[in-house]
Amino acid sequence: MKGWLRMVAWCGCGAVAPTFAQSSVTLYGSLDTGVTYTSDVASAPRGGRQLALQAGVSRNDVWGLTGREDLGSANYAVFRLESQFQTSDGALTVPGAAFGSQAYVGLGGDWGTVTLGRQFDFVGDLLPAFAIGANTPAGLLAWGLPANASAGGALDNRVWGVQVNNAVKYVSPTFGGVAFGGLWGFGNVPGTVARSSVQSAMLSYTQGAFSAALAYFGQHDVTAGGNLRNFSGGAGYNVGPFRVFGMVSDVRISAAAPLRATTYDAGLTYAVTSSLQLGGGFQYQQRGGDVGSANQVTLSADYSLSKRTGLYAVFARGHDSAYGAQVEAALGGAASGSTQTAVRLGLRHQF
Repeated sequence: MKGWLRMVAWCGCGAVAPTFAQSSVTLYGSLDTGVTYTSDVASAPRGGRQLALQAGVSRNDVWGLTGREDLGSANYAVFRLESQFQTSDGALTVPGAAFGSQAYVGLGGDWGTVTLGRQFDFVGDLLPAFAIGANTPAGLLAWGLPANASAGGALDNRVWGVQVNNAVKYVSPTFGGVAFGGLWGFGNVPGTVARSSVQSAMLSYTQGAFSAALAYFGQHDVTAGGNLRNFSGGAGYNVGPFRVFGMVSDVRISAAAPLRATTYDAGLTYAVTSSLQLGGGFQYQQRGGDVGSANQVTLSADYSLSKRTGLYAVFARGHDSAYGAQVEAALGGAASGSTQTAVRLGLRHQF
């Protein structure tokens, strides 16, 4: 399919501009679905159990187009259009947005890359590489704890990042393993530049089997009179069949009653064979304002049937001393008590 699309792009445009022969358009996508068991969901009668078919848990269900055009002198144009949906019912994850995941266009060269449009902040670009949710098939089953820092309220650790509308983003070339970048998301509010705006920045380093990154995210007016600030950092190291990783994310809101939460995430994966990977991790969250703490243990097994298709199993158990525990972000629900357990069997396919 990818080769077919490249041929269409070449045949349709090559007669007009021969340099298009070095351009490409690629179709890609990811599908994930499975059955999730949750021990205690508060919305169920008397805090009952739940068994559900859910999609986009391990990885987002997306399809997209990405392209690059050679402009000469080492310069190029790029674009990405990405739609997020649910294979369980075919509905768009962002209602009414055909490309609600990402939609941007930009220019790049030896000087770096600038992109404009709806795109992820740098926390989302870099930090998942050091988190349990992305290193294992756990996905949303390892994002629930940071997302529930204030019972699903405005205080969100944003470990997986967020898409920023109206954003201008710069990423530098890599110098000796070091790269940096900055992002500004316009609030588009008449009469002011700062209101509802977003800022993000990053510094990363990669050398051999070691990688590390620092990222910042700030958003004005996330609550009435309050601005959100998120500082995150992580590192990972590959040793033979093992990968060790960890990260910390600190988020706070400056308001009349300041809010703060710090989440620690550490884990290990082991490639038993070329097809089977085992993983495990531990998360701990400390909150300000005497709101208590939370923790979670996550275990996983991931078996590849091919380079594109795989089966996986995930076990997660969380405890929250202040709110109803919630191990699954977005699709899950909080428990009626302080402890919740979830088990998932899933199937994924990439193209």
